[in-house]
Amino acid sequence: MALVVDRVSAGIVQDVSLRVEPGQVLSIVGPSGCGKSTLVHAISGAIRASGRISFGRDLDSLPMHRRPTGTVFQDSVLFPGRDVWDNVAFGLDDTGLAPSQREDLVNLTLAQLNILGLAHVGVEHLSGGQTQRVALARTLVRRPRILLLDEPLVHVDPSLRASIQSTIIEQVRRNKIAAIYVTHDVEEACRLGDTMAIMDRGRIVQCARPAELYRQPATAFCARVMGIPNILSAKISRASEGVAHVEFGRVWLGLPTVQQLVPGRADVVVPPETLALTEPEQGMVTGRVMRAIFARTHMEYEVETPLGTLVVTEPETMRTREVGQELGVVFTYGWFVEAQS
Repeated sequence: MALVVDRVSAGIVQDVSLRVEPGQVLSIVGPSGCGKSTLVHAISGAIRASGRISFGRDLDSLPMHRRPTGTVFQDSVLFPGRDVWDNVAFGLDDTGLAPSQREDLVNLTLAQLNILGLAHVGVEHLSGGQTQRVALARTLVRRPRILLLDEPLVHVDPSLRASIQSTIIEQVRRNKIAAIYVTHDVEEACRLGDTMAIMDRGRIVQCARPAELYRQPATAFCARVMGIPNILSAKISRASEGVAHVEFGRVWLGLPTVQQLVPGRADVVVPPETLALTEPEQGMVTGRVMRAIFARTHMEYEVETPLGTLVVTEPETMRTREVGQELGVVFTYGWFVEAQS
């Protein structure tokens, strides 16, 4: 039984269709105002929508409080003057559970989210990360079948996000929840999403596994959203046997490709880790290092070439390239998309 959104429109959201299986997370990214939060509100029943939303049965006619959904927002409001236990237990106030069942369920949920030790701490004493864990517990204690998360970690310290992300994944898997996670952070979307959707101006532009979105973006816009800096305007003269013969202004190159291409204008998307730096005479083009950036797990170089400035990453962080050094650049991969008008 999956969450199915079929041609839903609401406000800026236009004709959106998607499917989320139980135990899976669909992450949604896109620029501010593209409709991510509006879509979440439509699924929860907070706003009216046309189209069809179902989870085993149609949910469209059900009011918000009767839908099998739970929502966690970026600014979670906890009840002041109450401790963590009471805040989480509030989620069960209208369920009619026996007191012993209620107590057991609250304690179990607190334990699952690693906050049982905070049960009798006043919410005014919680950190940002603890506050969001409590908000998540208050939602999960009701055992929703659909979990909607609207940028819940945007105000949480980066050092704490990874552990909360892991907790979310664990709960989704354990309880077979169909989850939608809205975020501006592409790295977070990739970490959490079994599948990932890119939205723009109210529509889903592309939906696939994160690795596919990165390696095979549908458009230059999708490539930019995925954080790929190298998008080159080109003209394909011909393509055969895995090689595209491409013109970049006055520079002609044979680029490896796995696509079936036709002659014409195109944009080439080149992830920075697919560019190799070599000795100048071994490169497909030559360039000069203009900037070297230490990024903890890798080095990032800005290399000025006849094609423009290319961003190249290398895993070696101990022996680095020097600014001003002349190098060759080899293309090992390129993904062609429709040229931007």
